[in-house]
Amino acid sequence: MKLWRTIREDIACGAGLLTRLPLGWLRVTGEEWSLSRSVWCWPLIGAFTGVLTGLVFLGLCAVHVPVTVAAVWSIAIQILLTGGLHEDGLADIADGCGGGYTAERRLEIMRDSRIGSYGALALGVCLLIRVTALAALPIILVIPALALTGTLSRAVLPLLPFTLRPARDNGLARQLERLTRNQVLGCLFSAFCVTVLCVSSRIAVLTCLLSLCVAAVSRATAKRFLNGYTGDVLGATASITECVMLTALVATGNS
Repeated sequence: MKLWRTIREDIACGAGLLTRLPLGWLRVTGEEWSLSRSVWCWPLIGAFTGVLTGLVFLGLCAVHVPVTVAAVWSIAIQILLTGGLHEDGLADIADGCGGGYTAERRLEIMRDSRIGSYGALALGVCLLIRVTALAALPIILVIPALALTGTLSRAVLPLLPFTLRPARDNGLARQLERLTRNQVLGCLFSAFCVTVLCVSSRIAVLTCLLSLCVAAVSRATAKRFLNGYTGDVLGATASITECVMLTALVATGNS
C-alpha cells in the first residue's frame, strides 16, 4: 500500500512538471512531493505524450488530411499537452547564449519573458524539423517513433543535474540538485524498457547513443556558458533530443 501511494505521488509530480494533463487527483494527502524521486516515471510520461501525439496524427490521416497538415496539428497538440515547457527552455537558452557575454548576463536574459531573434530562430528550426520528420515517417512507425522520442528526450534530463551544479540559487530545477545514482538508474531503466518494446535492437542502440551524445553536448554547453544547469537547459535538451531522434528514425525508417 505504501509503495502504491508513492507511485501515485511520483506520477502526479512528474506529470505536473512535464505535462498539462489533469492528473492532480493522483496526489495522496500526507505524502511528500519529491521531484527527484519522480524521475523514474519521466520516460513513461514522455512515451504517453508521444503515443497521444501519434494517435492524433493517425486519426487525421484516416480522414484524408494531408500528412504535412496532420503533422502540424499533431505537433501543436503535443505542445498543448506539454504546455510548451521544453520549447520555452529552448528559446530562452538560444537568446541567453546568443546575446550574453557572461554567465550572469546570459542568465539574466533567460529570465526575460520576451523572446529575441535567436529564440525565434531556434523555435522555428525545431518545429520545422519535428513537423517534416513526422510527415516523412512511414505510417507503421509513427506510434513507436513518437513513443521512443518522448521516452529518450525525458530520460536524459536527470543526467544533467546529476553531473552539474545549479546555475542559480533558486528555481524549480534546484530541487534536482540531490539526485541519487539509484534515482537516475531508475529513470534509465524505465526508458530502456520502453525502448526495447518500441524498436529493434539495432535502432535502440543507435537512438540511445544519439540521445546520450545530445545530453553530453548540452552538459558541456551549460557548463561553458552558464556554469551549471537550469530548468531552461533541461527543456532545451528535451527539444533538441526530440529533433535528433526523429531525424534518425526517419533516416532508418526510409533506408
